Amino acid sequence: MPISKTKDLLGQLSQLERTVSEFSFEELSADEAKVLKDSFNTFRSSLEKHIYESKEANSIPQKKESVAVNGQDISQKKFIAHISHEIRTPLNSIIGYANLLNDERLTQGQHKKVDAIKFASNTLLKLINEVLEYSKISSGNTNFETVDFNLHSLLKDVMFLCETLVLDRKIELLIDIDENVPKIVKGDPSKLSQVLLNLLGNSVKFVENGFIKLEVFSKESSDNDCMLQFSVADTGIGISSEKVNTIFDQYTQAENDTSSKYGGTGLGLTITKEIIEKLNGEIEIESVLDKGTTVTFRLPYPYGSTSGVVNKSVNENYKLKDGKLLAGTEIMVFEDNQMNQLLIVEQLTKWGCRVHTNFTLDKGLEILAANNIDLILMDLKMPNLNGFEVSKVIRGNDNSNINSIPIVAFSADFTERDSKECKEIGINDFLLKPYTLEDLMTAIVKNKRKKVEPLEFASILQKPMIEPKETTVVDLTSLLKDCFGEIDMLNELVKLFKLNAIEFIGNVKVHLQTEDLNQIALSAHKLKAGFAMIKADGMRSLIVELEVSCKSNKPNKVRELYQAFLNDYPLLEENLTDALKSLNKK
Repeated sequence: MPISKTKDLLGQLSQLERTVSEFSFEELSADEAKVLKDSFNTFRSSLEKHIYESKEANSIPQKKESVAVNGQDISQKKFIAHISHEIRTPLNSIIGYANLLNDERLTQGQHKKVDAIKFASNTLLKLINEVLEYSKISSGNTNFETVDFNLHSLLKDVMFLCETLVLDRKIELLIDIDENVPKIVKGDPSKLSQVLLNLLGNSVKFVENGFIKLEVFSKESSDNDCMLQFSVADTGIGISSEKVNTIFDQYTQAENDTSSKYGGTGLGLTITKEIIEKLNGEIEIESVLDKGTTVTFRLPYPYGSTSGVVNKSVNENYKLKDGKLLAGTEIMVFEDNQMNQLLIVEQLTKWGCRVHTNFTLDKGLEILAANNIDLILMDLKMPNLNGFEVSKVIRGNDNSNINSIPIVAFSADFTERDSKECKEIGINDFLLKPYTLEDLMTAIVKNKRKKVEPLEFASILQKPMIEPKETTVVDLTSLLKDCFGEIDMLNELVKLFKLNAIEFIGNVKVHLQTEDLNQIALSAHKLKAGFAMIKADGMRSLIVELEVSCKSNKPNKVRELYQAFLNDYPLLEENLTDALKSLNKK
């Protein structure tokens, strides 16, 4: 690991240690502080051990038979893969306990300190993830899938995510998809999303004002496939001519102060280039310092079939807001790390689960035979009998009630080989540590044996099927918090929003007659912040699309979206009034 990255990592570690110590001393009981500090010390010791082992290994002259791949020694790649599990496991405890603390009744000052712990932990996690991902991609250990997917929907989703990053900033987000670009193609949608988000995210980071534009068109085509060209152009800080040629090299950033000012590991573009080349594509960059940057890449895609596009199950899309969804669920946990064991038991117990843990394999089989277990959570990398071996024993049991219990594996490291072995054994799903509470809850609800929920929660699962139109949904709870609980202030803000909506309707009606799309775009841009304020995400998405259509000079599309707005806004306003009345009564 380069010296600059080592210093960065150790600096982040020291900052996190100070925050943890201060929080533990001032806000926690002795027992709580001990749990948190023990978890952090385990994490720190593991990280420092591997950093200094790496330094020693690099200082020893290497034998001639040491093989280099793409300029990186194989032993270094093995080292990176190995520390992933060692570092992520204790980091999982730190993040997990911080999440649990955040759910407690803390003072505002305590919440700030927990947030500081979470921020520092997630910064470390991001750094570790990027280094690990680069190692996996460059050594050929990343799995690339080939499925039919809707390219236009993917591009729309990516741009919507970027819209959330530039809210209230003077940046125009533009997209132009040529009419010859096919809607359905065959390839890896997650990798394309990752590439686009890396590039657009860079632009968002480095653009203070101006625009960011994504263009997509078909470069070449045949009966079976096409070559698509994507370009991301921005008016950002740009890159000096001497730096452009090395910008894709690992750990490289445009200028010496870029990391300290904007953050990051310097691996984003390296990972992007690796992915594109693995997909048989090519990438290039043009930039002028203080003027802007354009990154262009080309990828070949076979044409796909609409019938092959997988639609998400309705039940997988519901929002898991209530932990009581899992009340009564009986779960067995195979986890050897005591910190993580305590953490997951506390998480599951808070959700009303009955948890079995801390047992031998033989004792575990007895528990499985004597109880109606709904799900098994299995740590794959236990030191003695690992999770793969335990899962094989369970799947090979003669008792059909035991061998059919759903198993969700979790680990701090997961390779393509692990994925294949999980499928062969019959493991149902997988969680990568550190996972969020929502990830854990989603995996349990999705896989657990008892699919019928208690009657009082059945409506939560059914809600997406009878949910009102997405463009009419609002939520004022966050806005009320922003108003410090002052209902009068909330009433004034909602009143102001309604006036802005009326003004928008009038402006669009006038400017549509002359097709002055620039004025309509300005009105839409002003109103979308209001929809974000009242958490009307569906209608905000429609307004964003209307604004983009104006900037792409598509008057017919603008008329279509405006009519949709006129159809749905009255019901949204009615829901807004009802929500306000409900809060006024409290």
